[in-house]
Amino acid sequence: MKRCAFIVILLLLGASGCQQQVSLRTWRETVEHYVWDQANGDPSVIRDLPTPGTWKGFSILSENDPASATDVNGVLLGHRQVGPKSYFIFLVGFVQQQHVQDIRLAVLSPAPDGFQWRFTRSNNQNLRVYRDFKVAQWQKLFPQRPDGPWSQTGFPSEEDIFKLAISGGKITATHEQSGASWTLELPQDVATTAPSMADSDRILNLGAEVR
Repeated sequence: MKRCAFIVILLLLGASGCQQQVSLRTWRETVEHYVWDQANGDPSVIRDLPTPGTWKGFSILSENDPASATDVNGVLLGHRQVGPKSYFIFLVGFVQQQHVQDIRLAVLSPAPDGFQWRFTRSNNQNLRVYRDFKVAQWQKLFPQRPDGPWSQTGFPSEEDIFKLAISGGKITATHEQSGASWTLELPQDVATTAPSMADSDRILNLGAEVR
């Protein structure tokens, strides 16, 4: 199973053979470790991630076997200026035993004392919309199978198309095929200083350069 086909940076936590705990926190720490290791804490290095697969981003795995592993896969959707701050914007999926269990929007901004992160809360309704679309897709392709392939039940898939929109202090990522969306509202001081604009980009499944 080529899980690394979708995420450009793949970090295996369970390489020793023992299952490791993975979470949004360990995924966040993985991103920070990469920034410090590669660029001495300068997050602009994230913009220049290589793209051997479909997506730019970061992934952590609990173990080698995908059938029993837990993965956290973060897709880099863009780098945007909102008000006085710049943000790296990710859509992060939590995958257990090849099935996505949670998807959240996350933003990273550099700060004098380190990194500032913000995540949306779990949204079961939008997750259900995304998963229902994927179930309908694989059932058409593989009507005899009791369960779909990882490419249709995990996150992300090669066919996914995401649209990123920014208006004031509100960031929204939408899965174009299903209509599922995740919205993060930035603090009021950022929102009030942000320009009145709608920055809408169609993030194609081509691993395009993010600037």
